[in-house]
Amino acid sequence: MNGTGEPYTIPLDLRERLEAAGAEVSGARPIDHGTQYVVVRGSEKATLNVFSTGRVSEGGKESSLLAVLRDYRTSRPAAKRGKGRGTGGSSRSRGGSGGRTENSPVPSPVPRVGTDEAGKGEYLGPLVVAGVRVTGPEADGALRSLGVRDSKDLSLTETRRLAREVTELLGEENLRVVSLAPREYERRREAAGSNVNRLLGELNAEIIAELQDEVEVAVVDAFGVKAREYVEASGAVRVRVEARPRAEDDAAVAAASILARARYLEEMDRLSEKVGFELPRGSTHVLPAARRVYLEGGEERLRDVAKVHFSITDKVTDGAAGDER
Repeated sequence: MNGTGEPYTIPLDLRERLEAAGAEVSGARPIDHGTQYVVVRGSEKATLNVFSTGRVSEGGKESSLLAVLRDYRTSRPAAKRGKGRGTGGSSRSRGGSGGRTENSPVPSPVPRVGTDEAGKGEYLGPLVVAGVRVTGPEADGALRSLGVRDSKDLSLTETRRLAREVTELLGEENLRVVSLAPREYERRREAAGSNVNRLLGELNAEIIAELQDEVEVAVVDAFGVKAREYVEASGAVRVRVEARPRAEDDAAVAAASILARARYLEEMDRLSEKVGFELPRGSTHVLPAARRVYLEGGEERLRDVAKVHFSITDKVTDGAAGDER
């Protein structure tokens, strides 16, 4: 409990991510210096600890729900992981987007490929994976001069601008972006044994294999505990793979994060044009928009815009049926 006797609340962005994934909180209890929540999704159950410092941790039996919580924790900006009261607020980085900040990527002269994804946790829109090849210290320094960092710390305008600048700086030959529209995403996910992280491993491997000439290592933003194993499984990757949480502190990964998010935004704009109204980006207000898509075009139209394997699909169709009555 905090000083007012109220529980330390789940960060807003995590609440939105859980909602998008079809999970909900079923209970809470005080723990030392924080609050423990019970999170459920169908038969899956996990615990979420929110501490007074703003730090979060997860526990429970290994499951896709636990992976959602783990991925959130490992992808949080450093300022959010160690500051605040767990309410979703964070300290801003010092300095503008054009210069180095406290969360800016760490310099590295190592020739490498960096990869990152966008859209994994969003119900609406594609899954996008991007890769960036940085061949030496000059390119690394130039990226840092642009102000590249985790796209989650950028506005939509900044993301789009930096994506253009990264492309102009490095050239198309050093960039790869793979975007799976919802229907293709579902087909590839099923082919990967219905395992999203295995699919991410395949997509990362495809990108790294195309960019691995003249590099020593591939730095992957860890999308799960088996990230490196999944990337190496194809046998096409010849360089060393380093998968680690919060990899956006590497300029190549940060640039990949920006390219992936920018493509996700582009695809969401196209899908919005297709359905005739603006689809929400991220996780906010997903349910009403998805129900509208379903009511106006049925399941076939929903499959055009949504990752229908998310359990929230049941709420979309059940709620839409109630609206029709």
